Amino acid sequence: MRLTEKQKAVLLALTNGWQTPAQIASKIGYHTASYVNLPLKVLIREGLAEKKPDVRGQYRLTPFGAYTKDKATHETKR
Repeated sequence: MRLTEKQKAVLLALTNGWQTPAQIASKIGYHTASYVNLPLKVLIREGLAEKKPDVRGQYRLTPFGAYTKDKATHETKR
């Protein structure tokens, strides 16, 4: 799977804890949560992120997403 730069930035900003799009956007350096909405949808569809079922607007990494993030982090360091 190939990720765009925006998708990769959102993936690297996500953690195992629940976060709002505004929190994710602030980690990337953007002031608006709308920047991360489309990349989040793609990451969810690919199984890298998940939406909290009982609370609106909260996202986190899946185990596969954490693995992919770790892999992307190591590739960036090379």
